[in-house]
Amino acid sequence: MKTVILTDSTCDIEREYLDTLDVKAVPLKVIFGQESFLDGIDLTKKEFFEKLAASDVNPTTSQPSPEDFLTLFETYRQQGAQIVYIGISSVLSGTVQSAKIAKEMCGYNHIYIVDSLTTTAGLELLVREACKMRDSGMPARDIASEIEKLVPKTRVYAYVDTLKYLVRGGRLSKTAGAIGGALGIKPLITVADGSVVSIGTARGQKNAFEKLCEIVKTADIDTDRPMVLTFTENEENMHMLEMYMQEKGVVYPWLYSEVGSVIGTHVGPGAAAAAYFVK
Repeated sequence: MKTVILTDSTCDIEREYLDTLDVKAVPLKVIFGQESFLDGIDLTKKEFFEKLAASDVNPTTSQPSPEDFLTLFETYRQQGAQIVYIGISSVLSGTVQSAKIAKEMCGYNHIYIVDSLTTTAGLELLVREACKMRDSGMPARDIASEIEKLVPKTRVYAYVDTLKYLVRGGRLSKTAGAIGGALGIKPLITVADGSVVSIGTARGQKNAFEKLCEIVKTADIDTDRPMVLTFTENEENMHMLEMYMQEKGVVYPWLYSEVGSVIGTHVGPGAAAAAYFVK
């Protein structure tokens, strides 16, 4: 029985590489005023950040409907395939809940839904691992079980280059944003228990790199699994972070990725992050 790996567009894997992995990503929607776009389909990452810079207000995002998932589930049921869906954290989005509703509507037993409790590069890591398991011949039930074991071992740490979009999105007051901007404050964030949370701040980019480097350097990283460096809009910042880590002796075989519109809506351009599994 064929096994199909599904995810959603917040994994931020480029469409061409999704085809290489043989993975289908269900798109979330990105809404600028009266304009609605399918993430990664109607709107590329470059186009998104261009629109974000030109907009006076933050866009909103919308999860796929149960019907969006049901169409896919029915297609693969007719093919006699098993399905493993790995989705964005249920704390951040109702996307996983839509998939669960669709599973009930479909009434098909061979659908396995995994709440990643992460997003962007963290979700990408889990999808990559699921594909390796699928290609080794592992059945869908076992893939879902193994991925669920990896969920609490997934780590994503990032710095935010500008406070502007945290202010526009209502996650930071205008006063705090103005003071922080004047002082060159760079928030440091992670994904913990499914939520994006602050782990402190840094004074300037160099200090942010130092703090991220220390986190990575002291982590018990599982180097047998994929590791990702990622960025929003400004790829140079990601490579600067990597160079800084190399200078500090933190050298790993990083893969590269780019954050898309869902997380990009809140952190804006210029952010950089590291994602990996711990042992």
